[in-house]
Amino acid sequence: MWSALTFITLMTLAIDSMVPGIEIIVSAIEDHLPRLSKKQSWAVKCVVILSIALFGLIYISEGGIYVLTLFDWFVIFPSIAVFAILECLVVGWLYGTQRLQDAIDAMWGKRIPRVFELCMKYVCPLLFLVVFAYSLYAYRPPKYGDYNFPGWATIIGWMISLVSILPIPIVFTWKVYRAPGTSLVEKLKRAIKPKKCWVPSSQEEPPYTAVLQPML
Repeated sequence: MWSALTFITLMTLAIDSMVPGIEIIVSAIEDHLPRLSKKQSWAVKCVVILSIALFGLIYISEGGIYVLTLFDWFVIFPSIAVFAILECLVVGWLYGTQRLQDAIDAMWGKRIPRVFELCMKYVCPLLFLVVFAYSLYAYRPPKYGDYNFPGWATIIGWMISLVSILPIPIVFTWKVYRAPGTSLVEKLKRAIKPKKCWVPSSQEEPPYTAVLQPML
């Protein structure tokens, strides 16, 4: 009985861990296709889940443990540290903590503590940069037990790692190219300048303090 309960616990934990990733994909598709009906929305969810299930069959094949090791070796490094550094820089410096404070105040009716602003602008980027630098210093070629992966597998691993990072400079370059301006500096300034299109739907609408009160 305890073996069955342990297996069920691990299975539900795995399902729960997959829900946020699936929701991100489904939400991105539905944002681009806002006219989807409920049936079409369910069809999108089914297609996404089925695709993930089919890709997951690779991991339970005879050589699946080597594929899993390769993914596990490169899928987090160095993308997570790069994303974290960029998010802190974009929110803390480009968008600005003052605009963030105004947005939170408009939605929540409260302002975040000053220490959070300092962490977002200075502490967190520095710590993530240290983690990123140490990850590069401590990098070792992938291996599973006594088996060392060949060079072509390492190249595939780096391609796996870069596939989530490359869209950032590509989209950034495209946005700078499409930005109005006569010089590169002017285009760059306009591209990184936050837009003023976001405004509250109603100035008289009360903040959702009742909903977010337990977060205090």
